[in-house]
Parts: sequence; structure tokens; C-alpha cells
Amino acid sequence: MDKTTAGGTAGVWGLVALAIFLGGAGFGAYIDIPSVIIVFGGTAAVTAGQFEGAALSNIGKAAGVAFNEVKVETMPELIEKIIHYATESKKNGIMSMEQQIMDEQNPFLKEAFALLVDNTKPDVLEALMETKMEHMEVRHKTMIAMFSNIGGSAGAMGMIGTLVGLVAMLANLADPSAVGPAMAVALLTTMYGALIGTAIAGIIESKLEQKNTVEMIAHQVTIQGASMIASGESIGNIKMKLQAILPVVEE
Repeated sequence: MDKTTAGGTAGVWGLVALAIFLGGAGFGAYIDIPSVIIVFGGTAAVTAGQFEGAALSNIGKAAGVAFNEVKVETMPELIEKIIHYATESKKNGIMSMEQQIMDEQNPFLKEAFALLVDNTKPDVLEALMETKMEHMEVRHKTMIAMFSNIGGSAGAMGMIGTLVGLVAMLANLADPSAVGPAMAVALLTTMYGALIGTAIAGIIESKLEQKNTVEMIAHQVTIQGASMIASGESIGNIKMKLQAILPVVEE
């Protein structure tokens, strides 16, 4: 479980629940079926119309990525592993790494170094792995865009619901019993839209974007490391170039 995602999401919903409780009106006052239909149903319909079925079928998996800790090496650990493989290659030859590569748990690194063991030329190795990385990023960006659109659509549907409620209220000013339900639709649709856009879709979108950035940098490091080993660069050069990617820690 990603503690920051789960903690932030639980925190914002907990604070909203606490505010409702302290407000004294009770939770029932904040449940309105027409508002739910307009915002939740409308957002789902808009999202379905905007994206292909293949992308929509992965929405749950994408949300899971945001809420679960990704089991990958830190950047220093990844660089250390690549330097280890480079050292092993210099001492005992590239083929000596074959068994270690077969047992590798990092799938992207495993594929890149498998090409290295097969004596793939550096430019070919880079082209193949960069193509794989680009397609991977396209899939990630599609999921990020989906949650971005969900947030925007929820806000828009909330505004539409507000207008529906206001029109209904103004049309029934002579009937006091109809003003309350219409006002509830007008206000609660805005609230529902804001909560979905900020406390659900916005959180997932932001976390997916950050995780995608970290993963793409790790893949670039892997490609560069494998390419340099294939080119026969010295251990010192490999270490210097890869460590230059690490953020500078100011004392």
C-alpha cells in the first residue's frame, strides 16, 4: 500500500465527514439521488464516450498502481546493480552474466541485459528498448489522461447539475415544497463533482504521473547502462555517467 496516497485520500474524506458531522445536519442531508445520477452517471458516460474499451478495462488496474507501492529498486540501487553487471562483464565476459540475467526480477532490466548477453549491437539495443519504453509511456499517459478527464468531467457535470437545480427552483418558486429538493440538487451536484475531481481523480492522476516519471527515468538509466556495457566503456565512465543522474543532496 502506498502510504501517502492512501493517507492523503483517507485524510481528505475523513475531514469532509468530520465537517458534515460537526455541521449537525447529519449525513442523510448530503445524499441526493438526482445529484448522484447527474454527477456519477454523467461522469461515467462522458468517460466511456471519450476512451476506447481497452483503456476503460484497465481503469481499476491503473487506480491500483496509484494506491499500491511499486516494488522497484531505488535509483542508487539500480545504478549499483548495473555497475555490478558491468564489472562482471569486464572480469569474466558478457556470457558470465547469463544466469544472473535469467534470475533478474526487474523485467525491463532483464530484457535489456538479455539483449546484451546476445551480443546485440549498442545502437540496436538502444533502439529496441527505447521503442518498448515509448509504447509503455503511451499506455501510462492514456491512464493519466483518463483520470484527468474524469476530474474535469465530474466538475463539469457538477455545474450542469447546479444549473438543472437552479432552473427547477426558479420554475417552482410558487411551490415552497419544490424549492428545497431543487436547491439540494443545485448545491450537492457541485459538491459531488468537486469531491470526485479533487479527492479521487486528482489524487490518482497526480500519483500516476509521478510514478510514470520515476519509472521512465529508471528505464533510461537501464538503457544507457546496457548500451555503455555493450560499447565496452570503462567501469569508471559508466559509474560517472549513471551517478550524474542522481539528484544532488545539499548539505
